Amino acid sequence: MSLYQPSAQVEPTFKNYLQELYAETEDPASTTSFTDFFTPNGSLIVLQYTAVGAERITGLKHALMPKDGSKLWHHVPNVTDVYADTTWNKIYEVKGVIQTTYQGGNCSQAYYSTRFTVAKDNDNKPILALRAGSLLSYDDYIVEPSVSPTEIPCQGAMSSLTFHAGQL
Repeated sequence: MSLYQPSAQVEPTFKNYLQELYAETEDPASTTSFTDFFTPNGSLIVLQYTAVGAERITGLKHALMPKDGSKLWHHVPNVTDVYADTTWNKIYEVKGVIQTTYQGGNCSQAYYSTRFTVAKDNDNKPILALRAGSLLSYDDYIVEPSVSPTEIPCQGAMSSLTFHAGQL
């Protein structure tokens, strides 16, 4: 999370929420510890693929990253902003790099933009407690290049890679 750059509209607690959510996303074996973030009818969207509900979300996750650990992800979030803020939910937009490592050591990366729609409580505050069933949608609407492995090798020291608002 060393490159994480939230705007002033992003609550400080979102950083921990995002870090824990990504930890579950990146764990090939995680199931309910991942889906517990979502509402019962929450959705995971990765480009053209959509899964609604815990069973389908787990299925899509494991279709993209097998449980056997032969493919691993590492998210490097950068620019983080608020896309929309309503009475019922808040949508956070995160731009960054996803590194994919395959068994045998091949590592390549892609750029992503994701929108996380989080439900709000009765006080109009986003519910950012971990695994609280408040994530309405996890939408990877941009992954570029969209097929991995990509032609972009992983950068060992991610410190030289920084996005700027409006780049993706």
